Amino acid sequence: MTAAPRPARGSYRVGLDIGGTFTDLVLLHETTGELRLHKILTTPKDPARAALAGLLELCAAAGVAVGDVTVLVHGTTLVTNAIIERRGARTALLTTRGFRDILEMGKEQRYDIYDLFLRFPDPLVRRRDRLEVDERTAADGELLAPLDRDAVRGVADRLAAGGIEAVAVAFLHSYRNPANEQAARAAIREAAPDISVSLSSDVVPEIREYERTCTTVCNAYVQPLLDRYIGRLESTLGERGFAGRFTLMQSTGGAASPDTARRFPIRLLESGPAGGALVAAFFGGPLGLRDLVGFDMGGTTAKICLIRDGRPAIAPEMEVARVHRFKRGSGLPVTVPTVDMMEIGAGGGSIAWIDSLGLLKVGPHSAGAEPGPACYGRGGGEPTVTDACLALGYFNEPSFLGGTMPLHRPAAVAALERLGAPLRLDAIGTAWGIHQIVVESMAAAARVYLIERGQDPRRFALIAFGGAGPSHAARVARILGMSDVIVPPASGVASALGLLVAPVSVELVHSLPGPLDSLPWDRVAALYAEMETQGLAALRDAGIAPGSIARERRAEMRLLGQFHDIEVPVPDGPLGPDVAARLAAAFEAEYRRRYGVFLADRPIQALNWRLSVTGPRPDVRLRAGEPGPADAGAAVRARRQAYFPETGGFVEVPVYDRDRLRPGMRAGGPAIVEEREATTIVGPGDHLTVDAAGNLRLAVARQARQPASLQGGRDRGAD
Repeated sequence: MTAAPRPARGSYRVGLDIGGTFTDLVLLHETTGELRLHKILTTPKDPARAALAGLLELCAAAGVAVGDVTVLVHGTTLVTNAIIERRGARTALLTTRGFRDILEMGKEQRYDIYDLFLRFPDPLVRRRDRLEVDERTAADGELLAPLDRDAVRGVADRLAAGGIEAVAVAFLHSYRNPANEQAARAAIREAAPDISVSLSSDVVPEIREYERTCTTVCNAYVQPLLDRYIGRLESTLGERGFAGRFTLMQSTGGAASPDTARRFPIRLLESGPAGGALVAAFFGGPLGLRDLVGFDMGGTTAKICLIRDGRPAIAPEMEVARVHRFKRGSGLPVTVPTVDMMEIGAGGGSIAWIDSLGLLKVGPHSAGAEPGPACYGRGGGEPTVTDACLALGYFNEPSFLGGTMPLHRPAAVAALERLGAPLRLDAIGTAWGIHQIVVESMAAAARVYLIERGQDPRRFALIAFGGAGPSHAARVARILGMSDVIVPPASGVASALGLLVAPVSVELVHSLPGPLDSLPWDRVAALYAEMETQGLAALRDAGIAPGSIARERRAEMRLLGQFHDIEVPVPDGPLGPDVAARLAAAFEAEYRRRYGVFLADRPIQALNWRLSVTGPRPDVRLRAGEPGPADAGAAVRARRQAYFPETGGFVEVPVYDRDRLRPGMRAGGPAIVEEREATTIVGPGDHLTVDAAGNLRLAVARQARQPASLQGGRDRGAD
């Protein structure tokens, strides 16, 4: 998009999202809605280097000084990658005597009952660095044995001498009474002030010992790394004149101050993907679509998320560092609220390979940013989804990323030919096989994700974004039976734009289990008051005025003896026995909605009490284009050969310049729409319309049988 004349100083917002392959940036002028977009290859060994370089390049291209930026919101995969790649700090665990091995004992559940060689991820803390201390708190919070501070100080001395950088403290039942954990922190800081300390009663004061300990360990493990990372960003930004508000995206879709992120880095576990869920809801709202499916396909992975009633669903926990990527239970459980989404090992950089049975497979391994797909010309020799798209004519060699990163078709073709040789496929047959496999895999995963949540995919529109999302969305939608695909403006960097629509927020939780009909409501009220004080303080530190802060209370409940919890809203106002009846009615209604029955003879048990403290949602308005003629012919920039089996193979198609498409323009497929950061493929029989907000709306034709001429020989092998 072209830049407007430079406006007054101090009127810009920047979204910065570091992904596995590309770092995406968006510069938004707050008054005019003018957007500037930028992509730069991520630098995996030092993510801050690409982030800062991209910011400077973006500002320079727009004629804007870094000091003109008033808000910078950052999403990053640093926390997730550090845990997966085991690049965190040398960490110790301080625990109640007798619970040293909780990290290995886990829940004693098998995620695959038929696997005789079942593996779980290794603990982040070595056994020799897991230390027991004498202390004890009862299940009701009574302090049975106070902590020996002198003993803890001695332990801290040994840890510091042994090179320990971080300590996780997780004592039994500390969520009911944190006194011993707080005493341990004070003792460690007296003896070894340079060691960072994470308390389970601060990080996740919830019932369930293994999950609470594991989450606290993960927080401690990445805390020194994120502290250094944020410090470097703040220092460099300050040197460049930035004096605005700097926040980081949390897994819930709310932004946090640097201080909150330093204390609770585990809350940034799904920092980048959360922006994608937010932007899906943001673009769906003006269209009157409160329920839709977000499809974010980047360079490394694809993600599916469900938007209901204008908001992405939030899950209370997730797993990281799975031994088997798609087997639930094979990873480290992390109890932090997270935008509910499914991740699929299918991105533009996903590598195609042949398995031991001679079958063509795609992913989950990715070429990433270094060396990247073969067509990047950076030393990669394995064929990827991007190489397939280039060979099929979907991507244009000289105009990739606006011409700043030309692709090399001969390198892509050579890699595809090498892979296809054992299958007796040429480069095009191999490329089409890769394309088919990846869209079928994504559609299958999306179908499972939606059906598990009781949803029929055909009822939803699919909103597609990410660098590779628009080029695959129509075929994914067709397989799912969806007829409406939306490609929003700035689709290639939409997750970065999603960061700009995130409010500053804090999600707090505390366990106080008990039967709903006999709860000590004075203690519940005291918990909420304590959490509200913490939340208000965190938002004030982020510069949010107290009068603009909203609060939302929720409770997690279950039938006594059951394992899965159900979350229901807690009404505003005083808490007492009359609230119990309202909570019971809300729980029964939600239970019946999910399961179709309700076991009225079982008592209801409350477990966790949650509070969301949220600042105002930023008022982000994008500039809409002027209406144009119905015929999109004026926006055609070129014509080229592209492969569509429905037309018998390669066919010449119009290539539209998205910047020249105006609201009201229409076009039929097959066609290609190019913008700097993404390419949209309009299949044969599909119809493209540009709506008033500048969204590309694809009316997807129903899936048809493949022509008989393409069902034999090499093309059949590719399928």
